[in-house]
Amino acid sequence: MARRGRPKKRNVKRHACGKIVQTVTHDKGSEWVQGRRAKYGTHYSTALGRAYAAGLLGEDAQYADDRYIAGKRFARIYNRVIGGETYRCALDASPRGGLTEVEISEHDQRDRDWLFQMMKELDASGTRPWLDQLLSRLYTDTGPYWLDNLLAGGKHPADQMVLRSAIAALDVLAPPRQPGKILVAQYGSA
Repeated sequence: MARRGRPKKRNVKRHACGKIVQTVTHDKGSEWVQGRRAKYGTHYSTALGRAYAAGLLGEDAQYADDRYIAGKRFARIYNRVIGGETYRCALDASPRGGLTEVEISEHDQRDRDWLFQMMKELDASGTRPWLDQLLSRLYTDTGPYWLDNLLAGGKHPADQMVLRSAIAALDVLAPPRQPGKILVAQYGSA
């Protein structure tokens, strides 16, 4: 007499062929992450995003959007071109060559030129350290401390001064738009 096999799972939906129907589960994160997501929307994971979601980048929505997009662009190009401390798994087999081995495309060269020009302008204006605090990978969940104080409702003058300096740096990246003027020529009756 043969032995009985593994017992089937009960109360499980199955396909016609007998396989179990897989149910999709969405990971919503911990309660802390859900709270951050409720407070800041999709911008909860960066200091720049938290400042943008809280309305600290400007009263005018268009200026705030321009500053946010310019800051994201600067961070993306900076991390791609200059990089920094990144972890690489020992099992990672991707190429590890430098830029000398790869031909740079015209688009990448244009991004590099823009990045280095903006870095010069930020250094000349003296606002780059404040921008670096908003864009640093160190402040994904919390920080910098002055931003956390402002987000908590603090009104300390030093925190507001640092925020103004960071906004000045973002204005170097994305200068405020000037209102357009339309010139109208009036002709006299002939």
